[in-house]
Amino acid sequence: MNRPSNPSRVARYFAPGPANRACRAGLSYVEVLIATVIIAVVLYSAVRLFANLGRSSLATTSKDDARFLALQMIEEIKQHSYREPYRAPLFGRETGEASVIRQFYDDVDDYHNWSAAPPQDRFGNDLTRYRWFTRSVAVRYVAANDFTLAAASDEGFKEVTITIQYGNQIIEQQTYVIADFVETSP
Repeated sequence: MNRPSNPSRVARYFAPGPANRACRAGLSYVEVLIATVIIAVVLYSAVRLFANLGRSSLATTSKDDARFLALQMIEEIKQHSYREPYRAPLFGRETGEASVIRQFYDDVDDYHNWSAAPPQDRFGNDLTRYRWFTRSVAVRYVAANDFTLAAASDEGFKEVTITIQYGNQIIEQQTYVIADFVETSP
């Protein structure tokens, strides 16, 4: 049987206790390197995930704001009459109807080629919450038998297109057709 030359040294290596732990305690450079790489990969993935979530949240919020601005505008336009109520009908703004302040608009086509950045209320006050948006309106006559075709004169239908831009990018565009109707008595 082979016996170690110094049995006390072998016993110390395998024996439990503080002297043995001191010899084997700590991490090797390879273990530290692997742990660092794993942590770096996890952190990189987490940062990209949260950055994408932030961008997605901003895009969703911007889209919701744009829809609100378009809906607010069409609701305002629908409150006005189809035709000019007091003067000879002209397409667009008549004399006395300011180009920016919508307070004096009284018919649908007064909104033609109106635009504001930032969007404004009907009295011309900036809606500062939406300072990065531009809201614009275009109105045109459309054919009675096909609303996708422009009409040279009034056939009883006007198309209203509301465009909302964020910076230079169109993020919402809504089109409505408003009809002229005449009430008849029974």
